[in-house]
Amino acid sequence: MASARADVLVFGATGFTGKLVCDALRTRGVTFAIAGRSRAKLDALSESLGGVETALVDLKDAETIVRALTGRKVVSACAGPFIEVGEPILASCARMGIHYADTTGEQNFVALAVLRYRATAEASGACVAPSLAYEIAPPDWAAHLAAQRLGKEPDALDLVYMPRGAASLTDATTRGTKLSVLSIFSGESRQFIDGTLRREAPAATVRTFPAREEGGRPITAMSIPSPESIVVPSHTGARTVRTFMAIDKTTAHILQKARGIAPALARAARPLLVRAIGRSAEGPEGEARGMEFDVLAEARSGDTVKRVYLAGRDPYGLTAQIQALFVERALGGKVHARGVVAPSVAIPPAEALAALPLSLHERASATTE
Repeated sequence: MASARADVLVFGATGFTGKLVCDALRTRGVTFAIAGRSRAKLDALSESLGGVETALVDLKDAETIVRALTGRKVVSACAGPFIEVGEPILASCARMGIHYADTTGEQNFVALAVLRYRATAEASGACVAPSLAYEIAPPDWAAHLAAQRLGKEPDALDLVYMPRGAASLTDATTRGTKLSVLSIFSGESRQFIDGTLRREAPAATVRTFPAREEGGRPITAMSIPSPESIVVPSHTGARTVRTFMAIDKTTAHILQKARGIAPALARAARPLLVRAIGRSAEGPEGEARGMEFDVLAEARSGDTVKRVYLAGRDPYGLTAQIQALFVERALGGKVHARGVVAPSVAIPPAEALAALPLSLHERASATTE
C-alpha cells in the first residue's frame, strides 16, 4: 500500500537554505516531502533524511508541478533567483488553494506576486507569504511594532538592515542570495514614496541612523530596493517606506554618485559575475554562518519618532526557523489571511518574537534627528 502524501512540500530542498528548512521541520517533528529539479540530488537528500518522499519538478512542464503539489497543504519555496524560477510554484499554489511561503528578498518578484496573484489566492483560499526570510520578515515585524508605538499611521518608515561582525557579506551569503542581489541591482529599483511605488536608483538616499545602544556609533546606510517597500504599507498605513543597508560612509557616497550608471554596469558585468558566483561556496561557513545583525524600523509622524530594533544571528538558520514556524501555524489552522500578504500578516509580530531567536530593543525620541 502506498504511503500517504506529506501535507508539506519543500521546493528547492537540495539547496543551502532548503536543507536548513528540512532540518528545522524535522526538529519540529513535521512530516514533509522534498521537491527539486535534480533526481540525483533529491535521492541523495532523501536518503540522508531517512527516506522522505520526493517529487521531481520541471518548471517548464505544468503537469510535473501540479503532480508535485496535489494533496499538499503548505509549500515552502527556497529556490532562487525567484524572478527567474519562482513564479510557476507560487502561481500554482495560488490557483490550487495551497498555503505558500518563500525565502525571496527580490523586490521585483514580490511586486509580481501581488500584481498577478493576490486576487487568485484570495479566491482559492491560499495564504501566499513571500519574503518570510531573515532580511525581510524581521524588518517587517519591526515596522509593524514601530507603527503601533507611534499610535497612528506613520508619515514615513525607514527600515535598515545592519550586519555585525568581521565577516563580509560576500562570505556570509549563499550563491542564491548573491544571484538575487545581482538581479536586484541590474533591474528596476523602487521605493514607496508618498503613497506610490516610484523608481529610485539604489543609493539615491544616504542617511545616518542611531545605533541600538545608547551612545553607540551612528550607522551610515544607503537606500536599496527591497520587498518591504511593497509589503509594509499594507499593514502600517505608512505614506513613505524606504529600505536601507548599513555600509561604510565612503562606499555609500561613492555608490550614491555612481547611481545613474550602476544598473547598466551591473547588466554589462552580469555574465562574468554569474560565473564568479558559480565558483563560490554554496553557503556561509564557520563564523560567517553565525553572523549577527540588527534591523531598525524608524517610524515618524511630524516631529515624533519611534524606533524599534530587532537583533538576531545566523541569518539562514533564522530563515529556516521562520519557514518552519509558518508551516506549523498553517498546519495548525492558525493562518487565516488569504491573498498575497506581508510577513506581519502571515505571522503576527508578537508570535514571531515569542517563537524565534530575535531580541527586541526600543529607542524613542521626541523630535526627528
